[in-house]
Amino acid sequence: MKSSTDKMTRITISVDPDDYHAFEDLAQKEDRSAAWMIRKAMREFLDAHGDKKIAGTQS
Repeated sequence: MKSSTDKMTRITISVDPDDYHAFEDLAQKEDRSAAWMIRKAMREFLDAHGDKKIAGTQS
């Protein structure tokens, strides 16, 4: 688990406005931030795909 002193990397993405509003609504219902939900979804995706830390460096 990462400690609270670990730095986060900020990213910017463009998404369909309707998808984002639906995502914000879901986050609010879950009493979470949209950012937290996106980080969780990203982690789950990486876990499901073998946790490839750096794409293209695997032999």
